[in-house]
Amino acid sequence: MQFDQTFTRTPRAKGAGCALLDDSGRILLVQQARVARGSWHLPMGTVEPLENPQDAALREAREEARLEVELLKFVDAYLGVYEDGTYVLRLVWLARAKPGQLLNLEPDEEIMNRGWFALEEIENMYARGELRMHHTLLAARDAHALWRAFPLELTES
Repeated sequence: MQFDQTFTRTPRAKGAGCALLDDSGRILLVQQARVARGSWHLPMGTVEPLENPQDAALREAREEARLEVELLKFVDAYLGVYEDGTYVLRLVWLARAKPGQLLNLEPDEEIMNRGWFALEEIENMYARGELRMHHTLLAARDAHALWRAFPLELTES
C-alpha cells in the first residue's frame, strides 16, 4: 500500500544541536535571552542553507555554550511544529567538551545563563514549564541513556 500526502510532513525548518554531558552525566542547558526569553534548552539552532548538520551542531555549541566540542554519537531526530504550523526537524548529537575548557557563565545577547543539570533536575524543569520545548526533555533523556550505555567515551582523551 502506498501512503499519500496525508501521511507526509515536510519540515520547512531544520535545527541541529548537541547534548553535552560531563563525566557525572549532567547535561548542559542554556537559558534564552531573546526568543522564548528565560526558557532553557540544549545548545541548538538553525541549519543554514547548504550547511552540514554536524557543522551546525558544532557552531551552535560555540555560539550558545561557548565551548568547542566533539560529537560522539547521533542521538536522534525530533519532528516538531512551530506555532505557525511550520514543521521543524531537530537533529541532536551526544557530545563532550574538548579538554581544558571552563564553562563561561557570562551572559550575552542570545544566552542569559548556562549550566549543568542532572536529568532529574531537567525533568523537574519540564514539569515547571521552564524548558523551551518538549524535544529538550526527550533529547536529554535519550542522550543520558546513551551516556549510561557508553560512559567511557566521555572521559577518554
